Amino acid sequence: MKFKKALTLFSVIPMLALTACGGSTTSSATNTSAGETSTVSGDTLEIEFWHTSGKGLTEVYEKYATQFEQLVLENEGKKIDIAASYQGSYDDVLEKINKGFATNNYPNLTVAYPDHVAEYLEAEGTETGKYVVNLEPYIDDETIGLGKESYIGDAGKDDVVKGFYDEGTAYKREGVYSFPVMKSSEIMFYNKELVFEYLPMFDETLSTSSKKEAFLNTMTWTQFMNFLSFVKTYMKNHEDHPGNNIEVPAFYDSDANLMISKMYQNNYPYLSIDDNGKGSVDFNTAENKAFVTTLKANYDAGLITTKGVEKEYGSAWFKEERTLFDIGSSGGSGYQNPTGGQFTVGVCKVPADNNNPLYVSQGVSMAVLKHDDPTGEKAKYAYKFLKYLTSASVNAYLCVNGSEGYIPVRKSAYETNLFQNYLEEGEEGEFVPKVADIVINQIDGHYLNTPCFKGSSKARDAVGSILTRVFKDDATVETAFADAVTETKKAM
Repeated sequence: MKFKKALTLFSVIPMLALTACGGSTTSSATNTSAGETSTVSGDTLEIEFWHTSGKGLTEVYEKYATQFEQLVLENEGKKIDIAASYQGSYDDVLEKINKGFATNNYPNLTVAYPDHVAEYLEAEGTETGKYVVNLEPYIDDETIGLGKESYIGDAGKDDVVKGFYDEGTAYKREGVYSFPVMKSSEIMFYNKELVFEYLPMFDETLSTSSKKEAFLNTMTWTQFMNFLSFVKTYMKNHEDHPGNNIEVPAFYDSDANLMISKMYQNNYPYLSIDDNGKGSVDFNTAENKAFVTTLKANYDAGLITTKGVEKEYGSAWFKEERTLFDIGSSGGSGYQNPTGGQFTVGVCKVPADNNNPLYVSQGVSMAVLKHDDPTGEKAKYAYKFLKYLTSASVNAYLCVNGSEGYIPVRKSAYETNLFQNYLEEGEEGEFVPKVADIVINQIDGHYLNTPCFKGSSKARDAVGSILTRVFKDDATVETAFADAVTETKKAM
């Protein structure tokens, strides 16, 4: 099957990464090294886990936390209690943890964007390991390293997708400080009936469904803009055109992702970490200003709009047939489903520039923080729980039953019957499995990972605001770039 063949193409990594966080404990265990066996105690080791997931995924987390607690008790004689709690959005978690460092109120395990982990590292000052645990020693440990504990079901280091793993090492400090659990990327959703009606008018050689799909799967960003221009012109010149509700042919959900993807695809500067380990703001360049000017012309021509401009996600427009294409997260695939099935949802890769298809890596990563953990027990068992969440069967279940459009982070999870059957459903008309299939089999590890340091999260917002402000004529290109640089540097 196509999925199995693609597994051989997936990049694998030499090691996994996780970040652990601390919490309060009543354990009397005395071991301090990663690989030592715990002293059996009647007390319970309490591990607090903060997440941002809704009810469905919360229930899945709680289910596997309970199973993991039982496995540890049966195999190690250790009593642990993983308390999972919803804490709002990612930004809410960031704010709570940053404030919590001063008041000793933060979790042992948390979901975290890499940019947020960079802020936690910065909060340590010169005291390395004060808050964020480097999991590299655990990963390489001869006793509890990846693939060393069969009862957890974790596979070895070479079982993890390289692009997802690399995200956890993109910090100014050497080591592994965040770990992927479920990942997503950007995907392009399209109204199949309307797009297929326009394609042969745009290019008469696109006369069959297979040719149309092949074109959509391989077209460049320039070809995409040319097609949108044709559609816009046709609609203007033909009162009775296909899709009378169409307002703008294409919608991009993330202004920041659009900007950053174009920078990386064209090898233009964005951010970097200098030789002294300090973050550097590099995006204020002539080539970046030129491509923003081009995007502005496409916006003015009515070809494309963004969430930053419209203040809402493109899925609403897409379902109401106000746009032909919506570019958004594969993890939000379920939101693209039109009520009543009034049209068929097609999916394909996002067109790229410069024959250089690079895509953002998004989705759930976790970090471990050191908190009330003098013996290191909490960090160790938080790390073990992360291994369990990414074991083949558990990771596959999380992505199939706990989310829509997310994919596992391990090859072994792709090979499970559960995930293979899930992908095969996409061949019967379900578009969400097709999204996962494209991310796995076509994007195939072509992920971009941006440098992470204090201020890098603000940089994402700032470069996104460049596009929004220029599109809305709130600022010139020069002013928008200058302001974005200033905002980023203030946050560093």
